[in-house]
Amino acid sequence: MQPTILALVERRSFENAHCSIARSMDVLGDWWNPLIIRECLYGVTRVDELQGWLNNGRNILAQRLAKLVDQGILERRLYQERPPRYEYQLTEKGYDAAKVVIATMPFGDEWMFGEGREPIRIYDRETHQRVRPVVVDANTGEPIHPRRLYAGPGPAFPPVDDVRRRRFVEYYERRSDPG
Repeated sequence: MQPTILALVERRSFENAHCSIARSMDVLGDWWNPLIIRECLYGVTRVDELQGWLNNGRNILAQRLAKLVDQGILERRLYQERPPRYEYQLTEKGYDAAKVVIATMPFGDEWMFGEGREPIRIYDRETHQRVRPVVVDANTGEPIHPRRLYAGPGPAFPPVDDVRRRRFVEYYERRSDPG
């Protein structure tokens, strides 16, 4: 049974989805979250600084920060006791999420701004060389070309629905056939 549009609009979380991309959208799907992750990566970690750079409402920022802390992306640290003030640091999970955020830069640079017109460039802290993000295959080290990819069931593919599993396998086996 296909989900209705209304069911998709009403969805609050993908935490039970059997898809890594869908579950990742719980963190990255709200458009403020990648921007908060970006700013924390750049060293902007205090609420007043984040609000200044992001130019969003304090209530929106507070909600997103709380959610990112709950999801283990950020860690809340006290930096001033009176009055109590906190900063938000990326966790290891947060640095992994930052890789996804960084991976969107080439798309934005090329398709939103144009060659040589990128608004921000990133550099390696040790070598000071410019970094140009690219997604590569961990097995080969080669850039990934989406048109060459196909999907197949992984170890956590839900066994509950054998018909769905069989359809999935048959569909993607046809898609994987180069002929």
